[in-house]
Amino acid sequence: MDRMKVFRFDESLDVNTATESELGARLERLWDKAPELRPRPEMHDYQLTYPPAVQMEKRDGYRRTPTDEEYLRDAVGAFNAAGYYFHFGFCKYRCRYCFHYELLTRHNDELMSRYVDALSLEMRHVRELTPKLKPALYFLGGGTPTALPVHLLERFLKNLVTHFGPPRTSMSTVEAKPVTASDDKLRALVQAGFRRINFGVQTLDPELYAFHHQKEDMRVALDAIERARKLGFEYINIDIMTGLERQTPESWQKTLTEIERLATSGAVDSVFIYPYHDDPRSGTYGKPGAVPSIVQTAHSDAQARALFTRLGWKELGARFYRAPRHVRREILELAKLRVNPAYGEVLYHGLGNSSFSIGDRATFLNHRDVQDYCAAVEKGGLGIAYWRTLDNAQRATRDVTFDLLYSPFTRVRSRARKYGAETMAHHRKQLERWAELGLGEENWLLGTFSLSPLGKLVHQQLIPQHYLAEDRRELEETMQRRQQEGRRYRGY
Repeated sequence: MDRMKVFRFDESLDVNTATESELGARLERLWDKAPELRPRPEMHDYQLTYPPAVQMEKRDGYRRTPTDEEYLRDAVGAFNAAGYYFHFGFCKYRCRYCFHYELLTRHNDELMSRYVDALSLEMRHVRELTPKLKPALYFLGGGTPTALPVHLLERFLKNLVTHFGPPRTSMSTVEAKPVTASDDKLRALVQAGFRRINFGVQTLDPELYAFHHQKEDMRVALDAIERARKLGFEYINIDIMTGLERQTPESWQKTLTEIERLATSGAVDSVFIYPYHDDPRSGTYGKPGAVPSIVQTAHSDAQARALFTRLGWKELGARFYRAPRHVRREILELAKLRVNPAYGEVLYHGLGNSSFSIGDRATFLNHRDVQDYCAAVEKGGLGIAYWRTLDNAQRATRDVTFDLLYSPFTRVRSRARKYGAETMAHHRKQLERWAELGLGEENWLLGTFSLSPLGKLVHQQLIPQHYLAEDRRELEETMQRRQQEGRRYRGY
C-alpha cells in the first residue's frame, strides 16, 4: 500500500477545551473548505447498514426473502462466528425524543407471547441452517426487552439458551428502560448469563429527564443502576444524548457532573454519548430554537470528551467511552473468543421485527410490522423481508463506514488486501482529504487511519461521502421522500 499523503491544517486549537465560540469558528472554517460536511438534519440516517436501510426498504427490487441456500452462501459465506441482535419493539411509554413509528406502547400479553414464540421459531431455523457457526455475541435491544412481563422474558431467555447457548462473553449486552428494570427481570437476565446492561437514560439533569421521560423521576434511573450492580451485572453502560430539546449549557453541566460522580464511584463502567437527530420525523424539526444549535451540540460532545480524558477513560470508537477495567476485560474476552467484532469479519444477524443484518456478501432487513414478522416465521421461514447482495466495492464501503462510526481506527491496508487496491482507491482518496482537513491521520506502521478530536465531532458527516455514487443517489432520493412526508413517513 502506498503511503497516504497527509497535509494537516496548522491549527493549535484544542477542540476539547475550546469555548463554544472558538469551536464554532473552527467548524465554520472546516465547512468553508468542505461544505459537504455541514450537517443536514434531513439526511440523518441509520448508518449501521450498507447500503443504508432506509433506501433498501423503499426500493421494490430489494423486497424479497432469500432461500436457505442464498442465506448460507451470501449471509454466512466464509464467516465462522456471529453476533445476534434480538429486537423487542415494546416500551412502557414513548420518550419525548423517540419517533420510531413501529414502537408499541399499547400492547398486551397475547401479542408479546406470540412475538416471543416467533423469535424462538426464527432462532431454531437459523441454528438448524448454521449448526457450526459460533454464536459469539448477543445484544437484546429495542424498544426494551424489560418491557416484557417476567414470565415472557424468562421464556425468551430459556429459548435463547436452548437454541444458541448461554452468552459466551460478559460483553453480551441487554438494553433496559430503568422504569421496567424490576429486580425479578434483572435476576432472570443474570441467571441466563448476562453480565452487561445498558440503560438509556439520555440525560442526568433531573428536570430534563422528567421532561423527556413522561414526568418520571430521575431517581428511578439511578436506583436501577444501583440495583443492577447488586443483582450481579458486572458492567453497566448508560446512553446519554446531546442536543436534546430544552437542553441548555447549564443542564449539560448537570449531566456531566453526574456522569463524573457515577464514573468515579464505579457505579457505571462505560458511557455512550450521541447526538439527537432532529430529522423530519421529529416533533422539533423545522422549529428554530427548539433544540440546541449544531455548534452547541458539538461543544457538548467536546466537553464530554475532555471529561473522560481527564478521568483516564478510553474512547473505543467515537463517543464510546470505557473505564480502564472495562477495556482490559473487553480485550481479554475478545481474545478468548478469537473473534474480530468488526463488520466484514463476523455475521451480524438481527432477529425480530424491524431488525437489520450484515452478512458476508449481503445486507438484509426483517419485516417492520410485528404481525407480518410473526406470520413470516410461523410459516417456517426467516423474518427477512428485504435482501440485497453486495459486490466487493459495496463490501469495502460497508467495512470502512462501520470503522468510521464505531471503531478506534479505520483499517486501510487490510481492506485493500481483502478487496483490492483499486476497490479501496475511492476510500483512500477520501481519507487523504480528511487528513488534509485535520480530521484524522494515518498510522503507516499499522496501515490504519484514526480520527482526530475534530474528526470525531463530524464523523457522521464523513460517512456518506464514502458511499458509492449509485447508492448515494438512491439515498438522496429516499431522504427527499422522507422529508416531504415528515411525520407521516413510515420507514427507517
